[in-house]
Amino acid sequence: MTRIWNLFKAAHLVILLSASGAHAKQPNVLFLAVDDMNDWIGSLGATPRAITPNLDKLAARGVNFSNAHTPGVYCAPARAAIFSGQFASTTGCYRSTDYFTDHPEIEGLPQSFSKAGYTTFGVGKLYHHMPGSIDVRGWDDFHLRKPSQRQEGWSLDNWTEETPFPDSFPASVFNKGKEIKGGLFLEWAALPNEKEEKMADTIRVNWAADQLGKKHDKPFFLACGIYAPHFPNYCPQKYFDLYDRDQIELPPIKVDDLEDLPERMKRAKTARSKIHKELEAKGAVKDAIHGYLACMSYADAMMGRVLNALEKSPYADNTIVVLWSDHGYHHGEKYDWGKHTLWERTSNVPFIWAGPGVKKGAVTDVTASLIDMYPTFVEMCGLPKPRQKLEGTSLASTLEKPEIAKDRDVYLPYMTPGEYAIINKDWRYITYGDSGEELYDLKSDPNEWNNLAENPKYEDTKRLLRKSAPKKFAPVAPKRTIGKDLIIEGETFRWRKEGEKVNPKKTAQSGKKKGNKKNVLLIVCDDLNTHVSPSGYDHIKTPTLAKFASKAMTFNRAFCQYPVCGPSRASFLSGLYPQSSGVIDNKADIRQTRPGTLSMPQFFKENGYWTGSVGKVFHSPRHEHGEVAWNAVHRFNNDELPVVAETRKKFEADNGSVELPKNRKAWRALEKQAKSKLDAQTPPGYGPSGLSDEQHKDGKNARAVARWLKEKPNGKKPFFITCGIQKPHVPFLAPQKYFDLYPLGSIVYTPEKVNLWDKIPRRAINTRFKEFGFEASKENDGLRREYMQAYHACVSFIDAQIKIVLDSLKESGEWENTIVIFTSDHGYHLGDHFLWGKVTLFDIGAKVPFIVHAPGLTKPGTQSEAMVELIDIYPTLAQLTGLTPPGHLQGASLRPLLDHPERLGKKKYAYSIVTRGKEMGYALRNQRWRYGKWSDGEELYNLTNDPEEKNNLVKKEGLEHRLGEFRRVLKIRQEQAAKCRQP
Repeated sequence: MTRIWNLFKAAHLVILLSASGAHAKQPNVLFLAVDDMNDWIGSLGATPRAITPNLDKLAARGVNFSNAHTPGVYCAPARAAIFSGQFASTTGCYRSTDYFTDHPEIEGLPQSFSKAGYTTFGVGKLYHHMPGSIDVRGWDDFHLRKPSQRQEGWSLDNWTEETPFPDSFPASVFNKGKEIKGGLFLEWAALPNEKEEKMADTIRVNWAADQLGKKHDKPFFLACGIYAPHFPNYCPQKYFDLYDRDQIELPPIKVDDLEDLPERMKRAKTARSKIHKELEAKGAVKDAIHGYLACMSYADAMMGRVLNALEKSPYADNTIVVLWSDHGYHHGEKYDWGKHTLWERTSNVPFIWAGPGVKKGAVTDVTASLIDMYPTFVEMCGLPKPRQKLEGTSLASTLEKPEIAKDRDVYLPYMTPGEYAIINKDWRYITYGDSGEELYDLKSDPNEWNNLAENPKYEDTKRLLRKSAPKKFAPVAPKRTIGKDLIIEGETFRWRKEGEKVNPKKTAQSGKKKGNKKNVLLIVCDDLNTHVSPSGYDHIKTPTLAKFASKAMTFNRAFCQYPVCGPSRASFLSGLYPQSSGVIDNKADIRQTRPGTLSMPQFFKENGYWTGSVGKVFHSPRHEHGEVAWNAVHRFNNDELPVVAETRKKFEADNGSVELPKNRKAWRALEKQAKSKLDAQTPPGYGPSGLSDEQHKDGKNARAVARWLKEKPNGKKPFFITCGIQKPHVPFLAPQKYFDLYPLGSIVYTPEKVNLWDKIPRRAINTRFKEFGFEASKENDGLRREYMQAYHACVSFIDAQIKIVLDSLKESGEWENTIVIFTSDHGYHLGDHFLWGKVTLFDIGAKVPFIVHAPGLTKPGTQSEAMVELIDIYPTLAQLTGLTPPGHLQGASLRPLLDHPERLGKKKYAYSIVTRGKEMGYALRNQRWRYGKWSDGEELYNLTNDPEEKNNLVKKEGLEHRLGEFRRVLKIRQEQAAKCRQP
């Protein structure tokens, strides 16, 4: 027994010694991050060249990668990929850093070090710097400069409150003479040298250096991130003094560099080029680069402090050092300033390794990605493999023997699923999905000036490069709002999970905001297509809308989510796609399909607004939400039609009052007969009503709003008023004077080809044309002209009523304090494609007029080609009024576009659906194409060449890649649209 016990003790001692030996052999790691630093460091020999002696010294004792690339095109996605070891195409973090919220199973890099027995230290900008973006797991000590940073999201500003900004800013181009309050774009200036020790980055590196002077019993992972040289470029004067401004070499620029880009990127970068041109006009290009170079030298000096502390410490020989920048930066190359591109200036970054297992004094042009760091540490430091699959490649063998390392393709995702770059020594391939491609031969064209993507000679090259891209792309991770989704729990905070109910006191900004007192006027028409002058249709007279558009911003690519009244209105009034609202017909009520959903008017009422509704806003009186949503609500009817009044008088002369019980049945039948040609749904009635404007329900709607604006029942509250215009919904009735505007002989249309339906899935066609009195695939010129005349008359009639509303708003004195949106619930067919009515996914059925007046933002007469969906109204109005939007909203705020009409926005596709019995049809639109999917076939239209969608290209050779892209995106959008968040 004693012998067994002695054997046990001996074995136990061996285990302890092994463990101790393992700790002794495990290298420490010094993980150094800089921000926005491109490859201008001295050791890489680029032009311009920064003065970076400390980074050059580090490169001399290790491996310097000259062809290393970011895994994300700006701070947040790049850092998410680095710390998770997975690309955005897997995590969904195309635009955010908080991979750990939606994927808690992912073990971040510090967790792996912690599990391997390391002590983990962190300081500064390692993750992105918005609140809630730091993965708090796995850190033994994450340093905060001041306690308030817990609630500020560990603010990572590059200055302290005590830092004096120069006054004034002689080098500041875009904000000259204005007070500087935060991280402004294109700002640079020197600070007093004596203030260097109070700068935030200095405080961070000093803390990191202090850790290297302490005794550590276990191996350590010390991560230090600084903000420099991220803009604004403020740093001490001595770093500016390192450079002679006049001797700075400018990066090479090609005058016509943007001409061979895909059209979407050409438009975006042409708009972006205004920054460079303004800098040129002011003679400030060298000044801006001077500020950046100075901050690179400041960043180098800060990294030098940490490296010097390591060199003096007992850990120098057993510490792996890696220095990296999250991405690069443009300074006029390809006429861009900043990051957010798939080109070399954004992707190529400093990437230097030194320490045990790393060859000294080597430079390698082997293609690498920063996402390779995680698997490299797993191999070199003996870390346990994390639960998630790491998508990088270990560089351990390259670091040991860089001279024999083989090149490989590196993948770089863009900000939208399916858009990416593939990079190696020889090539850079870029795809923007169906918006175009780029291909550059890097050996002969290192500046990426000649796009070869359209040359058939390189089809095989592109095909081979595409093989290195993922087969599937995760949807974009949900956007989170600090005020409602960031939860503070003691000294930590995290993001709210979907469906989680939380005590409001725990949120970063509890309670409702009061807003900025902007009023809201929402005008919604019924069945109005884009046959209005602001949409470029000159055959109908709409002077009011034309004048309104001249004072506002018109969105030319706005679409409903379901081309039928009830589902469309339930969708945009709830901010949900129909598949999430549960309303996919005119009968369903969202209060039953999705109880508790906070509608748009209820949201504004609960936030202190006086809410009023006239006319058709919710689909019908049965769908009306009542006092929970409205302070006042009115629905009017037309006055009795003259033809009905005449018939009634004759009936009553013979039979007595129509109200007598004995007469009711007979009168109802006679009344129906009397108004059958005018006031009927099926077949649709049409013709002059015999009524005046004010006798029509829409005339009453407009005048009711005018009374509210004059009498101000809202008192001191801001108002949210919706004016539901019922026309041009059938029956097509309007006063005679509006019919007189359109003689039948003046009606213009293009007859359809008899075989138009041959290439279209039958499910794409509705049969409403029968109720209008038409036969399939046959024109009826006389009847078509009569219906078109009546529709045109209705449009001119409502234009006159809208004038009453807008004039009253101006007379009330609230025009400059009121956000106005004009739109329709969906479009309408008037014989095109041989179709009549709605319930189709053709552009004429789903596209709507959309005009926005936002005081202080929209510029008069501007137009936008951005993709817009009606569900964007709710979040847009919430943001414009300064309110925190409900968490269930699936649309996107248009606020970023309102003062930038040239921008196309982040929304690449507009998504619409419609039912055919129990089956569903789907449509996706982008700037150039529309794709339709039905149970019996598909559609693909080139909207540039075929805007009326008459030529279905789904079977055309050469479009397989485009179809595949649409099918992939549609699947993602279907999942997103049906992902019903609980209120």
